[in-house]
Amino acid sequence: MATFGQTNGVWPIRQPLPLPKWSSSPVAPYVVDKLWQYEDLVGLIETKLQRMLEETHYNTANNFVDFYKAYQRVGRGDLRTHFEHYTIPINRRHHMCVSLAMEIVSRVAEHHPDIAGHLYLVSCEEALDETDSYIQHCEENGIEYAGSTLEKEHALVAMKIVVGGREGVLILDPGYHVARAVTVMKDQKYPHTGWFTQSDEPHCKREYSYALHDHNSDYITWTERITRGGKQQYEQSVVYIARPYRTAIDVTVRRNLVYNFRSLLSRDAKGRVCAGMYFPLVPNPLDAQVTLFYDNANESQVKQKFKFAVFRDPEKIPDPVMVHLENLAPQLRMPLGDLTDLMVDLAESIHDAEFVQQVLEINNHITELSADN
Repeated sequence: MATFGQTNGVWPIRQPLPLPKWSSSPVAPYVVDKLWQYEDLVGLIETKLQRMLEETHYNTANNFVDFYKAYQRVGRGDLRTHFEHYTIPINRRHHMCVSLAMEIVSRVAEHHPDIAGHLYLVSCEEALDETDSYIQHCEENGIEYAGSTLEKEHALVAMKIVVGGREGVLILDPGYHVARAVTVMKDQKYPHTGWFTQSDEPHCKREYSYALHDHNSDYITWTERITRGGKQQYEQSVVYIARPYRTAIDVTVRRNLVYNFRSLLSRDAKGRVCAGMYFPLVPNPLDAQVTLFYDNANESQVKQKFKFAVFRDPEKIPDPVMVHLENLAPQLRMPLGDLTDLMVDLAESIHDAEFVQQVLEINNHITELSADN
């Protein structure tokens, strides 16, 4: 991962996370004279992006199991100490937002290193109460010095662009299953993407919009409009695009290790989440449940919730539950044995009440830290 300039952040005493860090200098923009040249570039990148979404998963289930097994190997004890010393494995099998961001840059670089040289990782602070005050807080002393209150729970890819003399940014966000190269023009004129539908399910419609912040073009405001039962709500996040993000692994992946919600998701080329599992972490193992979902033959979706207890002994998983695993495994492109092993490993970790309690405590500490944002 040296090509992404990744490094470890400084970790102050009593901080639940290391401090985020950025490169000292920006990346040069990708410059084209003609609009058609930029349209060709977008088409090329979107082809690679959509194929990658189809071929990869979003997966925070396996890294949770890996974290738990490593905790057992060191003799348990204080999880916070283990969390601080844990070396985070990054591989091309178990992706989350950071490695998906790296993966798309790597895929572009295979055939177009000239383009990939302009792509870089950027950090995102999600679900802010107030974007203006957040940016002001970051700018007053420099974003590095605001780091002790930043969660940086998400990472994506940016490329500054100049199209016929007009400035903008191209954004790729495979971690949120976005199947398009989003164009953010400073003047908000074509090829500016504007609002688009990210997902439209019967119970919930999600629309996204990205725009350079009105007062500071070092930041992009990402607005999510969620429509449920005729009611709309808005959520805003902020992406810092001025310089490459160098602690995506040390801060963002580490933060996600102790997040209280896990998932393993398969996507299609359009970014639709079509099969997988998800579950919240809960203090009482007896309450722990997992939802499995997948498409069935008549194109409707099957969704079933099970107590994790049914997976504790692989020899005793009930036949009706095994049928769901048998249907889910091919849609996750996993051998049934691997999926069954994962469910058993998850059940073991989820039923370790002491471990889960410590995970939730660290998660709460991080959430409190960034609550003022």
